Amino acid sequence: MPAFSLTCRAALTATLLLTPVTAWADVGSGLVGNTVELTGPAGTTKIYYPNRKHIIVRGLDGKQAKGWWRVKGKSICTKMPKADKESCTDPIAEPPVAGSSGEFTGGDATIKWSVSKGKGF
Repeated sequence: MPAFSLTCRAALTATLLLTPVTAWADVGSGLVGNTVELTGPAGTTKIYYPNRKHIIVRGLDGKQAKGWWRVKGKSICTKMPKADKESCTDPIAEPPVAGSSGEFTGGDATIKWSVSKGKGF
């Protein structure tokens, strides 16, 4: 599994918890066709959501890996092929949308995140 897995999960959780208000009932609807970019001291990870089932992740090492995602209640869950189980966000109050951005602190690092239209890599 590429080196992005732990950072990716934590950053995606924060991204989804910090996004602006929208009227969607489905917390994953704003991800389809869009890319979440996560940038920290170690580099950038990008997650592309081409459809309602699959993700393509470009990790810190530049390698791409395919995985799966789904909405489970108000959480978004992802699973990579080599992971033993799926990883889910905490419940999300507001779904992410293209154009959203921000930052959060995890441990000693500040991670910047943004959601952009289309495949960003």
